[in-house]
Amino acid sequence: MHRCLSLARFALALCVAGTLASCGGGGSSSSTVDVTPAPTTPTTPVVTYTYAGSVERDQSITSKLTGITYPFHVYLPPGYAGADTRYPVLVATDGQWIFNSFSRMLDQRRKPMILVSIEQGPGDRRAIDYTLVGGPLYIRFLKEELMPLIEARYRSSGARSFVGTSYGGLLGAQLLAQEPVAAPYFKNYLLFDGAFWALTNASIAEEDARFAASKTLAVHLILTSANAPGNVFDVDRYEARYRARGYAGLMVHRHSFNIAHNDVADPSFDWAIDLL
Repeated sequence: MHRCLSLARFALALCVAGTLASCGGGGSSSSTVDVTPAPTTPTTPVVTYTYAGSVERDQSITSKLTGITYPFHVYLPPGYAGADTRYPVLVATDGQWIFNSFSRMLDQRRKPMILVSIEQGPGDRRAIDYTLVGGPLYIRFLKEELMPLIEARYRSSGARSFVGTSYGGLLGAQLLAQEPVAAPYFKNYLLFDGAFWALTNASIAEEDARFAASKTLAVHLILTSANAPGNVFDVDRYEARYRARGYAGLMVHRHSFNIAHNDVADPSFDWAIDLL
């Protein structure tokens, strides 16, 4: 049985998530978890990392659609500057937290990929843009404003991947539910402990409508969950729903970590990189 929230319950869930975020963590074993990762204070001296590739930090784009200015950071693989090679692009949400670690993991593995890590914008903007409240408009921003800018500025091969954690994973679920029939916009979806508890009856109806439009969905869905605590039960339901449809071309990988929700992004990406 699908677990769906009414609009009122969804609004309440957002309020709860916001309260938890302001505290810097979640202390419940509930499966409705979406809290912002708590910044950590280093207890040992910070070691400077030297990239084999290169990074371009602190760029920004102002969306005409949302009216928000979003900072973003870019990682370019080794050899990018001295060749004409084109590279796949990974778009990752919550760049304010994950860019350093994700870019280093790619660099250490010498993955020939461009990482575009976009921050959430001012305030707790992720609670609007990544959720069902502002997701539809933010998706237009990604496809109509950010990606055209990136693909004009950098040598993209046209192969795209989406990476999202928590509310970012919820945004990924919205994107996947509306993938074009002709050819997927994103080739890979890396959704880490997604806040799938926030999906509604209308969200699942959109998934069903996509399946009715075409039984083919040639994407790679990479799912992780946290269970100490986290959204493991909701990720279970989300995975089961997509597997049950029997899409041709859909490949699903799943891994669960015995860690807290706030800690899931880095180990998830570390595991997922080798699946790309």
